Amino acid sequence: MDLILTGPLWATEFFGNTLRQYVLFVAVIAVLSFIIFLTKYFLFRKLSKRIKEQKIFKLFLEVIDKIRSPFYIFVSFYIALSVLQIPELLLKVFKLILIFWVTYRAVLVGYQFIDFFFETYAKKQEGKASKAMIRALGNIAKGFLWVVAFFIILSIFGVNITALVAGMGIGGIAVAFALQNILADLFSSFSIYFDKPFVEGDFIVVGDNWGTVEKIGIKSTRIRALRGEEIVFSNKELTSAKVHNFRKMERRRGEIKIGIVYETPTEKMEKIPSIIKRIMEKEELVELDRVHFSAFNDFSLDYVAVYFVNSSDYKMFLDITERILLDIKREFQKEGIEFAYPTKTIHLTQSGKQ
Repeated sequence: MDLILTGPLWATEFFGNTLRQYVLFVAVIAVLSFIIFLTKYFLFRKLSKRIKEQKIFKLFLEVIDKIRSPFYIFVSFYIALSVLQIPELLLKVFKLILIFWVTYRAVLVGYQFIDFFFETYAKKQEGKASKAMIRALGNIAKGFLWVVAFFIILSIFGVNITALVAGMGIGGIAVAFALQNILADLFSSFSIYFDKPFVEGDFIVVGDNWGTVEKIGIKSTRIRALRGEEIVFSNKELTSAKVHNFRKMERRRGEIKIGIVYETPTEKMEKIPSIIKRIMEKEELVELDRVHFSAFNDFSLDYVAVYFVNSSDYKMFLDITERILLDIKREFQKEGIEFAYPTKTIHLTQSGKQ
């Protein structure tokens, strides 16, 4: 190259650089661009066939594919500037453009990795985690990337990052006080997400409210009540309240109290436990725990039957209990056993003079 680019013609200067320097400048751009494009071609044509099933490597290829030709050419152009004599101000302008462009590309690459991570996590947590919460965590991570990029750029230009962070910390405290209620709900939503006292689809009880969790948001959680209306709770309220989660029940406990009249013969009273046991055995999901004559009440002879339904479905539990109660009434009618109800017996006596 030195032998070819010699002579009076190559020494001719234009804007402070010889023709030889301009040719070298163009050659450096061409060679670097060719190497970059050749490398990219090799990666996509050769390696992509071998790593189809490896998601992380496919992600790397997608990252490379998203970086387009103008970026490669500009990087080659900036490197090639070293063979030219150009004004310092112009060189700083090109450097500034390169810094912003590289930072922007780095943030976009970070976006791809964040999306990949949270999408993979969302698939693993299918039906267990709130999609809105996963999206929120992803957006927070992306926002953090921009903050880091901002500080890196300032650091490159000589700004005292420590003093800036300290000043922003004081301002952040003021903002936190102004938004304390919103931030409380935000952090409560993270607490719900990571601790998982309940997830979407669970049937829960909060105070006097019963319902199915439909959506866990950043600020509030929405529950569909049994009557059909939607109840909106703030996340802070849910993390500080006592929540009964019925989804985690493996079975439901039932208790039936029966009162019969005092006039019932002892022989019929002795049949009652076997009658109830026989009725319970007809239900496949029911396990009878115990049934006993329990007390002499004011107006009744009381029995208590305790049983378990091997299902967490509340509607199924009610259906089974209903069938049991109806069967008990039918069997008692057959046996002539009467149910007791509040009664009062008045005994009158007559006294006379002798």
